[in-house]
Amino acid sequence: MSEFNNAPIPNGGPAAPNGMRPAPIMPSPAPQGTTVCGIVGVVFGALGLVLSFIPIINNIAAIFGLVGAVLAIVAIVGTFRGKKRGKALSIVAAVLSVLAIVITLAMQSAASKALDDITGTSTSQSSSADADKDAKTDDSTKTDTKAKGEQDMEGDLTDMHVKIVSAVRSGNDYNNQPTVLVTYEWTNTTDKNNSFAVLANPKVFQNGQELDTAMYLDNPEGYDSGSYLSELQPGATGTVTLGYVLKDDSEITVDVTNLLDFSDTAKVTYKSAI
Repeated sequence: MSEFNNAPIPNGGPAAPNGMRPAPIMPSPAPQGTTVCGIVGVVFGALGLVLSFIPIINNIAAIFGLVGAVLAIVAIVGTFRGKKRGKALSIVAAVLSVLAIVITLAMQSAASKALDDITGTSTSQSSSADADKDAKTDDSTKTDTKAKGEQDMEGDLTDMHVKIVSAVRSGNDYNNQPTVLVTYEWTNTTDKNNSFAVLANPKVFQNGQELDTAMYLDNPEGYDSGSYLSELQPGATGTVTLGYVLKDDSEITVDVTNLLDFSDTAKVTYKSAI
């Protein structure tokens, strides 16, 4: 009986304690290529991060960041389960997307606070002007004249003095479209630190249509991308450069009004051939 139990099992190999051959161990399936969701997530996250610094346009950045974050999560789940390769790529996509959303919210919060400060400043200045009206006739006349009518190239707005220095043809934008580079010189006439972005509403028109703001891959000569958001102290003067995408070679009109003045009662304007 013992000889029968100890008999070798056909086809070779050691016998299990109960006389049965153990089941073979199957190898885990190899990952099937790099995760597409991770790659697309990096693209959306990077676009969102770049656009998050640009006012108004950063609303789109938040959407890009959200889409990128969802794709990154899908990619991370797939890579951790071993179905796809590209774990590091998925994590990068998640980080870029989260940064795009956070920076967008921070920029919009700062812009909202600045608008609130401007509103408070305008109310304070109006009350002060009314109190000094009888004692300072000359100053009152300036206040009444200020922020009214259309002014050629240079003039006063509610919270700033603006001069349109030049409008010259510049390099092509990221989409290889021709642009015009407009240079503004402005003075902060409020009693708080402020930037051109939160006080002024600059626009450029061609054939009666408003031109889009240009975005450059390589900054052209004379263009300062940070000047639009840079703050000035009360009484300080600075220069701002903004690019606009041209539709053709016809004349352009540059208008600068108060950011919150929807009636355009005060305007600094300039016409230029391109």
